[in-house]
Amino acid sequence: MSRWLPYLSELQPEMFCEVSPALAQERELVNGEWATIVSARSAIEARVLVTDRMRPLTIGGHTVHQIGLPYHWGVGKDAVVEGDGANDLLGVVLDPNVQIQESKVGSCDIRPGRRPQGEELLRLIAEYQSRSGATIETDNVRITDPTREG
Repeated sequence: MSRWLPYLSELQPEMFCEVSPALAQERELVNGEWATIVSARSAIEARVLVTDRMRPLTIGGHTVHQIGLPYHWGVGKDAVVEGDGANDLLGVVLDPNVQIQESKVGSCDIRPGRRPQGEELLRLIAEYQSRSGATIETDNVRITDPTREG
């Protein structure tokens, strides 16, 4: 958890996202500037790092872009630096064996600029939910048989 360690926080004082040059051009993202990443759960802001390490994928004839986020840039009141964390974008799903969050991938959108706040943030998330067809209720269906529990 890098934001609790002063020497690591000094090296990376803000949340960042890695994007390919193609995605940066498509979405008008500027290296070193702010971007807002939004999912059906929330939105975070991060500094843009344009890098060749991130490459678009071609899936079923469609270009799919990836956004890299540091996973262990955690949030907490005792942190050396402040800012958003990737976990806010993802549902909390624990691996049943080790009780560690298993979701390390998700669908999202990215746009240039700082994350909105308050009512404007709620409108942005609602807009994304509407466009994507996803809500906090998506796939929220019991898959175990209650008659077999006990």
